[in-house]
Amino acid sequence: AGSAIGLGNIWKFPYITGVNGGGAFVLVYLGCILLFGLPLMLCETAIGRKTGKNPYGAFKALQTKRSLTADVIGILLLVSAICLAVTGHFGFAAVLFGCAVLFVWLGFAAVGLLSLITAMLILSYYAVVGAWIVDYVWRAFSGGLHFTEVSEAAQVFGNYLDNDPERIVIELVIFMTLTAGMIIFGIRKGIERCSKVLMPMLFILLLAVILRGVTLPGAREGISFFLRPDFSKLSVDGILEALGHAFYSLSLAMGITITYGSYLRKDENIFSISLWVVVLDTLAALLGGLAIFPAVFAMGLDPAAGPGLIFDVLPATFYRIPGGMGWFWAGLFFLMLTIAALTSAAALLESGVTFLMDQFKLRRVPAVLGAYVGVTLLGLLTCYSTNHWKNLPGIDHFVRRVFNVSASSWFDLLDTLTSNWMLPLVGLMTVIFVGWIWGARRAGRELREGTRGFADENLAILLAGFGGEPHYLGASNSGLTVMTLWGLLVRYVAPVIMVIIFLQVITK
Repeated sequence: AGSAIGLGNIWKFPYITGVNGGGAFVLVYLGCILLFGLPLMLCETAIGRKTGKNPYGAFKALQTKRSLTADVIGILLLVSAICLAVTGHFGFAAVLFGCAVLFVWLGFAAVGLLSLITAMLILSYYAVVGAWIVDYVWRAFSGGLHFTEVSEAAQVFGNYLDNDPERIVIELVIFMTLTAGMIIFGIRKGIERCSKVLMPMLFILLLAVILRGVTLPGAREGISFFLRPDFSKLSVDGILEALGHAFYSLSLAMGITITYGSYLRKDENIFSISLWVVVLDTLAALLGGLAIFPAVFAMGLDPAAGPGLIFDVLPATFYRIPGGMGWFWAGLFFLMLTIAALTSAAALLESGVTFLMDQFKLRRVPAVLGAYVGVTLLGLLTCYSTNHWKNLPGIDHFVRRVFNVSASSWFDLLDTLTSNWMLPLVGLMTVIFVGWIWGARRAGRELREGTRGFADENLAILLAGFGGEPHYLGASNSGLTVMTLWGLLVRYVAPVIMVIIFLQVITK
């Protein structure tokens, strides 16, 4: 839960909900969580626990022989790369060409490697957002965010991004140092110990901000906007964004769930663990929306402000709250965001650290330092290009020419590449591998460990509250069970819909 609950819930989910019309987007997002998110989480956790290895090592261990399917996928990716190159999208064509080479060379072990690459790319810009938030915690509690107008707040934030990259670099180093400090002592003494303190603190702070927001005059309009569906405002791009965010929010297709799964005991119930993570993650996203939209509407501000919602709109929102305690509510909000960012960043970094420890036989401290330095150096590009390309002259022209997209920054380019391309691709390959290569039967055996028969009870009997009732024992293992439902989703539903959505991405 510490991994899944992060900026995706409290920063990204509210602003993409605002851009995509509110309640209808929330419903589509919840559907994506149930149809793709939870089944994929079960797949990744089973892979991790079965092998006890990092993502690359896990796929390699389960791939007992060379797979013709992997070669076919490699050829299809190569054809896709050629089509993209013909249409002028040379950068994305190069990405797919690299993926094609990896599949032909490594088979499905390429999926694990790609998930790790994706995780490090995401962390390189995610940590920069963490740096901004660290800066705003200080500004809020010191009274430096005293804005009454959004335009004033937006100007200050824009100047900070454009003209003070050295300050952002220092804050990036601070954020990454805190992240590395969380994992340098290992899973139990590091991440687990920190998360057990930080996660409850996060929810307490969220509830405090929500209680203040919903008691403001006019807050009801914000709640209605967030929870009432209006499908006329939802586009195909919005549906695609909902799917991408389901991956992003649950930390799927990044190697994290496989890495954490590798530490699970055989008597742990993967179904209940995964369900709890999904419930807590979704609850955090909904609470994040309730912490933001009532206050934004109560102050008469724009909910569709995009990524600038928490840095432009919310500072002005908090300082308009009656009572003269705007600095306190702003400080609490950004402190809450810092906690969410740290626990997720620690999980992303841990996936890279586990890979270095397993594949290169490094001890934990050198592996942490290596991953820390590599990600921080890559993050420098984002520090110097977050709002436009002024500090990286010439790269704007290169990106437009090579990727044939109008990316406003290096941050924007990486976010598009990882959220819309890499995460769906890795997720698709994972469900194909589990459903058809490793096989649902073998994966199901791993998932059954620790369930005490729960996974094979008839779903209708289970939902009706008659699980374990002697009268139904003859029918308990027939019909639609939790396990057979998972198998159907993984083998048929998820791959077909994800292929359609991925084709939508590459043909845009």
